[in-house]
Amino acid sequence: MFAPSRLAYALRPGTRAPLLLAVVAIGAMFAATPFLIPEVAARYGVTTGRAGWLSVVQVSSFAAANFVLPRTTGASVRAYRYAAVAFLVANALSALPEVFWHLLAIRLVAGTAAGTLTWLAWSDAMKTDRSMSSIAAAGPVTALIASPIVAALSEFGDRPVYLLLALASLPLPFLTPGLDGRQGSSRLVSPSRSNRVLLAALLLLTSSGASYFVYAAAAARAELGLRPTVAALAFSLNAGAGIIGARYSARHRRPGWWLATAGPAAALTLVGGPVGYFVGMAWWGFAFWMGVPGVLQMLAARSLTPAERAGDAQGFMAVGRAIGPLTGGAFADADSFVALSLASGAGMVAAGATVVAVQEGRDRLPPTRPRIAP
Repeated sequence: MFAPSRLAYALRPGTRAPLLLAVVAIGAMFAATPFLIPEVAARYGVTTGRAGWLSVVQVSSFAAANFVLPRTTGASVRAYRYAAVAFLVANALSALPEVFWHLLAIRLVAGTAAGTLTWLAWSDAMKTDRSMSSIAAAGPVTALIASPIVAALSEFGDRPVYLLLALASLPLPFLTPGLDGRQGSSRLVSPSRSNRVLLAALLLLTSSGASYFVYAAAAARAELGLRPTVAALAFSLNAGAGIIGARYSARHRRPGWWLATAGPAAALTLVGGPVGYFVGMAWWGFAFWMGVPGVLQMLAARSLTPAERAGDAQGFMAVGRAIGPLTGGAFADADSFVALSLASGAGMVAAGATVVAVQEGRDRLPPTRPRIAP
């Protein structure tokens, strides 16, 4: 019930509305993925693991955009406009293909456009704590609202879901954010070794989490007998708790410990029965968003400028989200969802422990002696 007020709070001075709305549309895309995978598998006659390539392709191109663009171009209105148009067209066209590989090609374009828009939003938001808080909260707010809607539409197949995503992205090409077009600061990279370790931790965190999360709706159906509309309530709890976590993430200084607790929460979703599914999904969302903004703040504190690692952080997390469904797909095709939840949880615990080790260690190199990023 806090979603509308939280979104309105995000649209305050200091937050660029077009970029915030772009993050909302992209959040809807990611919220839809767990519910699309079973429907795509059914319509195209492929296995659940093969349908997971939908996420792999989408997020791989998302990651590539976040790595390449900060090093090759500036954050300009032109980049925003091209990405917004491509995202809208790709979402609309995704309802049309009759061949699975054609759908993957279209989602490749959608992922690239989404990655571009996300880079623009986060590189701008990381300039101020207030804007970063707004952008961080927009994702779980969107998931809270979108999950039950997407779950209901998915019972009619994947096409209505893609049309909904197109509708969500329709306003973007007609908006204009105030971007200066200057070259991104990520060409200059501080020599902090701890930043590289933190990026690796984000990679491990998201790959471990995504290996199970994108199949969590299918797991709820297979292991617990939950319908998509019932499972969607757990995803809404995950998002709602994430909103609270994002809201209070700046009030603590131990993000690694929070991230580590997301591991047991993921395991609880299946080993704890239907009640454990709801409790685990809720705590997972809360712990994730209590921790991730803190890790981003740690990166910014060890960088030459706050936006230096914005693209890299989003890119590494996107690579993790691309790798995860590949490993998770093998478990899904073997109907080993419980083992998948346990493996996913173990990876998130390890990622949280890595962040704790960096924070408690002595590698606190100042942001000096920049070098040119490769």
